[in-house]
Amino acid sequence: MGWGDTGAMTVLLYVAAALAGGLVLLVAFLFSLHWLVQPLLRLILSARYRFVVLGAGNVPRRGAALVAMNHISWLDGPMLAATCPRRGNALVGEAYVDVPLLGRWARWIGLVPVPSSGPRARRVLIEECRKLLDRGEVLGLFPEAQISRNGLTGPFHRGLEVILAGREDVAVIPAFIHNMWGSNFSFSGGRFFGKKRQGLRRPVVIAFGPPVPRPVTLFAVRQAVLEAGVAAVEGLGCGRPALETIDPALGHLEHPELGPLTGSTPDIVHGGVSQAGRKEGSVGRPLPGVAIRAVDDSGAAVDPGVSGRLEARVAGRPGWRATGWEGSVDADGFVRIRRE
Repeated sequence: MGWGDTGAMTVLLYVAAALAGGLVLLVAFLFSLHWLVQPLLRLILSARYRFVVLGAGNVPRRGAALVAMNHISWLDGPMLAATCPRRGNALVGEAYVDVPLLGRWARWIGLVPVPSSGPRARRVLIEECRKLLDRGEVLGLFPEAQISRNGLTGPFHRGLEVILAGREDVAVIPAFIHNMWGSNFSFSGGRFFGKKRQGLRRPVVIAFGPPVPRPVTLFAVRQAVLEAGVAAVEGLGCGRPALETIDPALGHLEHPELGPLTGSTPDIVHGGVSQAGRKEGSVGRPLPGVAIRAVDDSGAAVDPGVSGRLEARVAGRPGWRATGWEGSVDADGFVRIRRE
C-alpha cells in the first residue's frame, strides 16, 4: 500500500471518528434537554389524539407536587406526561425500563423504575416517591394501582398516605382523564387492543382540579379525583357516557331529575387481576361525570361510611345538588342508601 492509500485511510478514520464523536455529543445533548420531553410526547400522541387540558393553573409552578389521576388505559402515563404543566415523574416496573437504550430514554422522559413484585417492591416504591418529592419535583401517581376493567374509578391504595406522611408542603393535585374508555388501550369490550378505530383523532380531556385541602386523606383525594372527572366530562361537551359494563340488574341509583348517578358491574377476574364491581347492600359507584358525597347538617362532608345527606355533582349541572336521600359513601367509593 502506497503513501496515498495510507493517507486516504487515515483521513477516512479521522472522518469516521469525528462522525461517531459528533453522534455521541448529539445524543448526550438531546438527553440533556429535558424540556424536549413534553413537546416530543405531545407531538407523537397528537397524531392520534386531540388533547383538551383543563385546570392547568391548579398545578403549582414550583415546589413538590403529587398528581393523583384515575387509571383507564395503557396510555394514561404518557398522556399525563404530555399534558402536565410541569415536567414530572412516574413510577413503572423496572422490567420495562432496564433495557439498553430504551431504559435510558425511559429515564430521560421521567419514568422511575421500581420492582414490580417481591418483598422489596413496596419499600422501594415509597422510597423513590419520597426522594422525588423531597427534591421539590412533580410525581404522577395512579392510586388505583391497576387499569380499570369496567370503566369506573376503583378503590385507592393506602400507599398514597404513606408517601405523603410528614410532607405537609406537598401539593396534592387531583386529575382525571376522560374518553380513553373505548380506545384500543382500554379494557372496553372485555379486552385490550383489537378494537375498531373510531375517528381520525380521538378527543381526550385531562382535567386538573384544585389542590386537596389539608389534612389530606386517601378518601378526600379520591373524592377530588371524581370531582375533576365531572369537569372532564363537561369539557368534552358530549354529555355523560354510557358504560356497556353496567348491569341494570345490580345495585344502581337513578335520580328523577339528575338522571343515572351510580351503577354496578359484575366482579372481574382476568389475567391475575381481580376487581370488585359490586358490593352487597350498595347501589354501586358513581358513574363517569358524577361525584357523590354525604354531608352533615352544616353542609360539611363526612368521613367514609358515615351517614349523611347525599349530594351529587353531575356534569352539565352547576354545583352540588341535594338528592333527597340519606346514605353514605364508603372508602372504596360504593354508595349506600339509608332505608327506613
